[in-house]
Amino acid sequence: MKLSKRHFFSRLSYSFGNEDPSVERRALDCKNTDRVLCITASGDRPLHLLLDECHEIVAIDLNETQNHLLALKVQAMQQFDYEHYLSFLGGIEDTHRIAKLQLLLPHLNENEKQFWTKHEPIIAKGVIYQGAVERLCKRFASALRLVRRHKVKKLFEFEDLEEQKHFIKNHWNSFFWRKSFSFLFNSPIMRLFLKDPGVFSHLGKTISPGQYICQRLTQNLETTLASKNPFISLILRGYVDPKAFPPYLTEKGVETIKPRLNKLSWESRDVIAYLEDAPSSHFDCFSLSDIASYMDQHNFHRLLRAVHRTARPGARFSMRQFMSDHPIPDDLSHAFSRNTDLENSLEAEECCFVYRFMAGTISK
Repeated sequence: MKLSKRHFFSRLSYSFGNEDPSVERRALDCKNTDRVLCITASGDRPLHLLLDECHEIVAIDLNETQNHLLALKVQAMQQFDYEHYLSFLGGIEDTHRIAKLQLLLPHLNENEKQFWTKHEPIIAKGVIYQGAVERLCKRFASALRLVRRHKVKKLFEFEDLEEQKHFIKNHWNSFFWRKSFSFLFNSPIMRLFLKDPGVFSHLGKTISPGQYICQRLTQNLETTLASKNPFISLILRGYVDPKAFPPYLTEKGVETIKPRLNKLSWESRDVIAYLEDAPSSHFDCFSLSDIASYMDQHNFHRLLRAVHRTARPGARFSMRQFMSDHPIPDDLSHAFSRNTDLENSLEAEECCFVYRFMAGTISK
């Protein structure tokens, strides 16, 4: 059954962030006086940006459900101690999540209360693994265990990168494995299972999805231990081991983020419309991932014009693109100064290997 675009922008699509917070923070280099604009998505990225001092973070998402998730994560972090916070979200086992939800409801607004009361089964299962992408990863991991159980187990046992590289070259990266990507990551199959209108709508002309993803996965496994990579763990095992948790799920990360939650707000709105109405020269940092995949070139141009108008001189931007390959338009190329060395470094370090970066500064 075809998923309408309207339904896509109202479902819970992402519940566990698939981006590397360390590279985002390096690209934006937030200061304590900075105002930051960030796409909400799973809510993980705006939370992780609070690891650095800033004046304000505004999280924007057209999908109100994603903002409901951010609100839930924020209130869970505020109201519970670390162990109960982690178990409530799904990081460890918990049979009392619905009872804990009742404790959070008074701290949510009316729309958020209604949504989470209606979707208690999502809470009961552990919300961080209940997004459409995360559930698809779980199904993929289950299928993978049927044909590669021992290889997957072995992959996550390595503690030495050179040993893992040898294993990838000689045992993991088989002809069948490489060819399966071309089959799985073609338009009809991906649209059928992922039901994401952004994956192939504005596909870059030079990108072959299956080959691209297989190549980037192989490169990543040659530079990063699988056991330490939350995204690889999610897609190959269907869950993330606590030792690979991103910072907002770690005790140390929560200690840093929690006192700064008052600096975070969110709004359910189209980001272009929001920026076109926002004051000029207002933001110092822009975290814009991966909205380009959902835009044609015309709207991408509109987005960059709005970013330029609302940016303070010297503002920093970080923009991931997955399957899209939109360039910066000629009339704005003078204003967006891309740092190619930084972009290459971010792509090489990013634990979520599917993205390419635009990053740099904005002049006015």
